[in-house]
Amino acid sequence: MPYTAHVLNGFTPLEALEDEWRELFNQAESPNPFFSAEWVYTWLNHRGGRMFPVTLIVRDDDNQLVAAWPFFEYAAIGGRGLWVSLSDIADCTDPLVIRHDPALLDTVFEALGQLFADYRFIWIPLLREQWVRDHLEPALTTFPNLPIIRGRAPNHFIDLAAQPDFDGYLNDTVGAKTRKSLRYDSRQVEQLGQIEFVTYRTPDDLLRFEVEMRSIEKVSWKGRQKVGHLTGIGSGDFFHELLTKLLALGQAEITALRVNQMAIAFEIAVRQPGYYGFFHIAYLPDYHRHSPGKLLMLHNIERAMREDCAEFDFMQGGHEYKQKFCTGTRGLMDAFLCQRSFAGRLNHWLSRLFTRRKAS
Repeated sequence: MPYTAHVLNGFTPLEALEDEWRELFNQAESPNPFFSAEWVYTWLNHRGGRMFPVTLIVRDDDNQLVAAWPFFEYAAIGGRGLWVSLSDIADCTDPLVIRHDPALLDTVFEALGQLFADYRFIWIPLLREQWVRDHLEPALTTFPNLPIIRGRAPNHFIDLAAQPDFDGYLNDTVGAKTRKSLRYDSRQVEQLGQIEFVTYRTPDDLLRFEVEMRSIEKVSWKGRQKVGHLTGIGSGDFFHELLTKLLALGQAEITALRVNQMAIAFEIAVRQPGYYGFFHIAYLPDYHRHSPGKLLMLHNIERAMREDCAEFDFMQGGHEYKQKFCTGTRGLMDAFLCQRSFAGRLNHWLSRLFTRRKAS
């Protein structure tokens, strides 16, 4: 099937695309959850005054939107560059495609060459390695560029469909010492009082729990280190609006661990049919020795099994607990692509210099 790529510049054409974008996401076989219309357009609303959007789209011969990849302008040496939209928040920046058709993916990645007419570099973090090897690297041979492609910590996941049951999963995945530690943590928490796991699934639920949730994050290590999603500068209002929309569509849920009715930990999950995305977790530091985050995570792994999810996705990050509890990994890579020009070479050189200094 013939595909044609287009570049949309500015807010007006992107805003006009919203209904088609939503339809593309809803029809996609296994879409990047961070590129739903709710994520993209809510992010655009909150970042709009500080960025200029550039969107790469692909249509088929029936003029149907079959792929979309949002970018925004960023300062560059000698001009402007592009970053993938939501790269400050999302755990994956794969383009949104209606199906994993090799010809469609080739068209998407080859279309990056069109962007070099106006931009010195393109920054694409957290691409799945398989697409880099099969589609991006071959595409880079079709237009002039200066690439830097680096590996990232892999994406860890649990293949839930391959597990006999929750106990079988633990027996097969973690050692006897870890299982003993988990039983100890569970008993210690139970001694504190009444234990309850509560899942919030609607916008009204969010209104009831949001103050508690933000309070937990604020005093957690994430809040203290200024990396919290809900209490970060500029991100709190974004996530309030986003979660309201996602909960209304069944694309997110929040689970709390309560002790004597007081919430001591919460987890935000990204949901799709058959899929559980472990997006964000925080807990009260006073309960650290009881491992509330781990207990909440394990509760949700077991719940995802009961709900017939095929995958529990730990998302981005090479944390030790993700390595311990996963059953598989997917490679992730960053791509920094520069224009083959004097200014492009300067940006390429600066990126390599920064990387070497960071490594040392």
